Amino acid sequence: QAQQTGEETTAEVSDVIQVGEVIGTSNSTGSLTKINASVRLASGSDPINVSQASYTISSPTGNAGVIPGNNNTDVVNHTQIQGMEGTDGSVIKDQEDLLAVEINLAKAAPVNPLEESETVKLIVQAPAGGQTYKELKTPRNIEDSSSYIL
Repeated sequence: QAQQTGEETTAEVSDVIQVGEVIGTSNSTGSLTKINASVRLASGSDPINVSQASYTISSPTGNAGVIPGNNNTDVVNHTQIQGMEGTDGSVIKDQEDLLAVEINLAKAAPVNPLEESETVKLIVQAPAGGQTYKELKTPRNIEDSSSYIL
């Protein structure tokens, strides 16, 4: 029992998804309706099925929503970028593996699209419980049909 508890605790600390660049894309309303985050394994992590991860986005007003990481839904879509084989699906196995996670904020209730000059937190939780925090800042001026590094 003690060994199992120790292994679970180790997985919570060591199995972490590293979030790289996050890009927000606007639609015709002048708000960021989609975010694309590049993710990979943190050093020392075991393989992680990103479809089993969850994403929490908290707004400056304190509203937050948890978004399940299920792939190929109206809300979340994964795209393999680097180092992965087609059969890997959404499982990142090595630090060289790079996966893009697109979150459609317009369909991710209770989360809303991001507005100008907002600071929000993106929290990615791996299935074993390891968490990564990233603070995102939206631009002061969001133009229609544009993309921005957050």
